[in-house]
Amino acid sequence: MQIKKILFCDNSLRDLINFRGDVINSYAVDGFEVVLVAPLNCDYHPQYSNIRHIPIELNRSGMNPLKELAYLRTLYRIYKKENPDYIFHYTIKPNIYGSFAARFCKIPSTAMIAGLGYVFNKNGLGSLIARCLYRFAMRFPEHVFVLNRYNFDVILAKRIATKQQLILLSGGEGINLETYK
Repeated sequence: MQIKKILFCDNSLRDLINFRGDVINSYAVDGFEVVLVAPLNCDYHPQYSNIRHIPIELNRSGMNPLKELAYLRTLYRIYKKENPDYIFHYTIKPNIYGSFAARFCKIPSTAMIAGLGYVFNKNGLGSLIARCLYRFAMRFPEHVFVLNRYNFDVILAKRIATKQQLILLSGGEGINLETYK
């Protein structure tokens, strides 16, 4: 039996581990090879031998077009080399650039929009560009997960994703409620 490979891409390794660690570990326990792609911003030692971390450079709030293209190229190269069976993207830059890279590599993916944040709440040029990029990039994931009805409605109304793509995780995304009461 071939082991399947799942890749998780986020803008913070610490947040990926803190908020999605149980989901990541459950894939590892089920025999999946798990690859985490995120900046190294914490001391992390995987619980299981089938979990690996690939550190990357990312300025979470930067808007330099050359650095954004470099991030896209980095993700593309990682995805091409790793060739996972599926990719989960979290937060704005991985959602946008990761969805592009996954599409270029013909790898199915899901984008998780935990909150709408400044991109949808501000009206500056940077937010406008980000919304346009989001709208274009969200054509590519198989699914777009959201955590509440408000986000679902806004994303649908602004045509960021289609109703067929959108999945409302009204019960949450699997965060350990014993740890985060």
